[in-house]
Amino acid sequence: MEHRGISFSIIEMNFPRGWKWTVGKGRTVTVGVCATRLDAIRQAQTFIDAVVDWAA
Repeated sequence: MEHRGISFSIIEMNFPRGWKWTVGKGRTVTVGVCATRLDAIRQAQTFIDAVVDWAA
């Protein structure tokens, strides 16, 4: 998936149960875990928005 030109991925986990989001740019990777897929997408997009706005 992509948001504001930065790619991220959403992966379902079996244990612990939930969804993992990963944002990678260069060698830096950020990961978070959420209960639902939609929450994981929202958190990844919010993280990307914060990074892009901070860098501007």
